[in-house]
Amino acid sequence: MNIQAPAPLAAKDFKSEIKPVWCPGCGDYSVLSAITKALAELGLTKEKTAFVSGIGCSSRIPAYTSVYGFHGVHGRSLAIATGLKMARPDLTVIVAGGDGDGFSIGGNHFLHACRRNVNLTYIVMDNRVYGMTKGQASPTTESDWCESDLTPEGPGVTPVEPLKLALACGANYLARGFSGDPNGLSRLIVEGIKHPGFSLIQVLSPCVTYRPEQRDWKQAVHAGFDNPTSDPREAARILGDDDNFTLGILYAGSRPSFQVAKREVEATTDLTRGFRMMTGMNDKAEFLAHALAVEYEAAERYDELADSMMTHNNKEVADLFKQFAEFSRKHAAEVQARAGNIKVPRLAPWEFKWPGSEAPESGHVETTHYLMTPFHALTIALRNEVRGQEFYAQVAETSENEDVRKLAKEMADEEAEHVTTLKRWLPRFPKPATGWDEDHDGPSAAE
Repeated sequence: MNIQAPAPLAAKDFKSEIKPVWCPGCGDYSVLSAITKALAELGLTKEKTAFVSGIGCSSRIPAYTSVYGFHGVHGRSLAIATGLKMARPDLTVIVAGGDGDGFSIGGNHFLHACRRNVNLTYIVMDNRVYGMTKGQASPTTESDWCESDLTPEGPGVTPVEPLKLALACGANYLARGFSGDPNGLSRLIVEGIKHPGFSLIQVLSPCVTYRPEQRDWKQAVHAGFDNPTSDPREAARILGDDDNFTLGILYAGSRPSFQVAKREVEATTDLTRGFRMMTGMNDKAEFLAHALAVEYEAAERYDELADSMMTHNNKEVADLFKQFAEFSRKHAAEVQARAGNIKVPRLAPWEFKWPGSEAPESGHVETTHYLMTPFHALTIALRNEVRGQEFYAQVAETSENEDVRKLAKEMADEEAEHVTTLKRWLPRFPKPATGWDEDHDGPSAAE
């Protein structure tokens, strides 16, 4: 009997049926997307992967994945995960949490998890605020942040710097990512899981509800940790000049991990592979892979936005986002039909040659708000289509392959038609008056 091996799982297979209840625009949506992409890229299985978390907005992530999960008590996730990994070294154990859960009530466990160097991956969504409990200062909050009623003159204490603390305590892998770059973040997560020992991935994930000024983080973040060092002294020197917005893999140490397993831990590979820039696309199959990803990622993002709006009872906008998702899936089917018998390659999330950090038609989650109107949704979709048109036009101009240039020109023209259609739709919905987003009783949702 010929028994076929099961097909590898896709990112969507690692998402559960439970819909996230984060605020619209929260960076954690993109972190969840990056995590599921990383799990798929590694070829992991659900029954051999475990997610552990504590308390907080970010700690809800295990419920939104389809792997084994443990939603523990406040600050104790690393202790639970350590026990799990020691008892079941065959599992891939990932821990999710926030800056409050990890560095305040869980600070003691964090220090010793770094020191023990157990083979765990800790993903910390750092928004420098306690978001779930209405916006008080956290351990990473700036000393002069004075927007909380509990600290009207600012917390007045030096904030914790997670990478410095983890390095001093012996963590074996240190990286910093940004929720606004989920594809780049998925690469950091992949390498963190592959690297032996304790891995810390600090994710700058804006809280647009209680710290709306963090929407500007997209302009503040920058590359810089381009060549990971294995020397802790060099890593400390680099952190001495760090502005806390540098992204990439800082440190990949060689300290043996603490483990009871007899099997060898897979060595980290390709740590120095960087992000590929838009320098021309000369292969038709590669171009088709990008064209498919444009539509698939747009559909996924619109679905996420629709779920977010439904969670906050904004059905009118949710239905509009669902409609956009269906349009994107229809366009993906058209691209697939164009491919015909061409074998379209599978690219890792960070291998795409996007002009920016994401596919051009993936709407930025930080531009959403739970009180947004159809006018805002159409504006987001219009911006996405314009970016898509510009992407194809750029390929048409830069490719050295005549077939690619011709196909890209056709797709750019189609995107121009989509732009025209959305511009015709926009006048149907009046632009809301100033103050449309004012709400003195911020969003809250039961788990």
